Amino acid sequence: MLKSKAAMLAGSVIGAFILIYGTAILFNLFFGAYMLQGGLADWKYGMLALLCAMPFVLITLFGRSDRSSKYAIFAGAVLFSVLFVIVHLMMVLSAEAMQDDAAERVLIVFPVSALILAVVLYFTARNEIVS
Repeated sequence: MLKSKAAMLAGSVIGAFILIYGTAILFNLFFGAYMLQGGLADWKYGMLALLCAMPFVLITLFGRSDRSSKYAIFAGAVLFSVLFVIVHLMMVLSAEAMQDDAAERVLIVFPVSALILAVVLYFTARNEIVS
């Protein structure tokens, strides 16, 4: 697991980009479709990655540096990754690429779910229920 706050920050942002762009590339290879209309060149993929990384970055910046907080960030990232991959797959398989209104909802729903997971696991770890 990453030791310093700088490594956790970089890992959160890089991990979000790898997760979002990686699943987009894999799903395009397997199923021939992207979730968003513009494919990988669509700026909304980058925005989605930044917004999804933000809760983990904020908890890393403002949270404690103990082992349980790092565990909470890691567990939240893993749970969010599983959730994101499953929902992203369903969206790719469901139909065509999303129009602007549906893409805006995705830009809200995924980061909010990341925020909820990160905050709940952070406070759970803070109360030492998780360790």
